[in-house]
Amino acid sequence: MKKTDFSKYVKERYENQVSWYDGRSILYKRLNYAFQIPTIFIAAIIPIFAVLEQKWITVILSATTAILIGTLNFGKFEEQWHNYRSTCEALRKELYFYNARIDEYREAAEPEELFVQRVESIIS
Repeated sequence: MKKTDFSKYVKERYENQVSWYDGRSILYKRLNYAFQIPTIFIAAIIPIFAVLEQKWITVILSATTAILIGTLNFGKFEEQWHNYRSTCEALRKELYFYNARIDEYREAAEPEELFVQRVESIIS
């Protein structure tokens, strides 16, 4: 693989994918927090309203908690966040290994081709 082709691959494909996985990781982390924190807070105050015999407030808060938990389970925000973050970090690690010529890159006859193969394997 020519150096110019490799540079183009890194610029157009690799960096684009790292950015995409990083952005998705941040999005799903925020979604996870946006649903987890209110769920914890609401679940904690439900017993207070139950003791005060505020039936409608207790019912509404309980239903809201069920909706939040259901959305968390359905959306799998935390799982997605971890998957995207792991993929992003694996991609970043690959470039460090390539640049330092460590691991499989040390002995590779065509390190650029190996890099492309490994990156595409991670992405897929």
